[in-house]
Amino acid sequence: MGFDLLTEIYFRHGFFADNCLRNIRVLLPQQTATDMRRYDLIFRRLPDGFVLLFNNSNTDQRAQLLREQLTLEFDLQLSDPFFYNYTSLPQTDIPGSILLFTNADGYAPGSLHKEAFVAGSEVVAFEHQVAVISVRPFGRVILQLKPDLLNSYEISFAARATRWCYFLMSDNLAALSEPAILDTSNKVRFAGPRAVTLPDGARASVFVSEETIALAQRPLHTFQLVDAGGIGGLQRTVIPALPSPDIQTISAAGIAGYDRAQAYSEIFLY
Repeated sequence: MGFDLLTEIYFRHGFFADNCLRNIRVLLPQQTATDMRRYDLIFRRLPDGFVLLFNNSNTDQRAQLLREQLTLEFDLQLSDPFFYNYTSLPQTDIPGSILLFTNADGYAPGSLHKEAFVAGSEVVAFEHQVAVISVRPFGRVILQLKPDLLNSYEISFAARATRWCYFLMSDNLAALSEPAILDTSNKVRFAGPRAVTLPDGARASVFVSEETIALAQRPLHTFQLVDAGGIGGLQRTVIPALPSPDIQTISAAGIAGYDRAQAYSEIFLY
């Protein structure tokens, strides 16, 4: 007698270099734990997901189990306070809602959500049930053990994209005659420099990306600060690789003249 794989569920996120999301903890509600004991199922946590195993006491055990049409629920807890800063997800009422994932019919193949990535369609109002759970979960998985159950599913989040703003703060950078920000791949362009007044009253020049750029754990682009008016009129590289935004500093305020409905990432260069 032993145990074989029933199904496994993985959390994915485009922000991370390996596409693995490790900041979610899976909890078993009491009813799920009871049902799993009754049907001799085993739950195992993984760094980026969880696995369900079944007792293979006979060759038809998996088919028999799936004919029972059992439904299991799993609650998800989020441990990263900056998750929403780097995640593309239109969940405006975070305290009053959760994300609901399921393998219901009509969902994307191999996914527990309707589209390629988790979207607004997975956001549902949270109904507090005192007898069942004491705190609001980040999300909930409703897994139907039915004949078409797949061996593996994914819950995939897309990385957030923001307009990147590079501020030239130091006197040395302010003294550049013709500063510009270049993308070594020539895919992203920055408008500027533009003089702005910061909240503390200081003046600075800012470059703003013409399009949104996806946030990533490892930079997807290499941006350079150059001075096109160097000695003899030759272009000079001032900073060969500009830093990427800190995911703790997402700004919704924007800059005068730009769309305030977008999110901005501010990077200050000294």
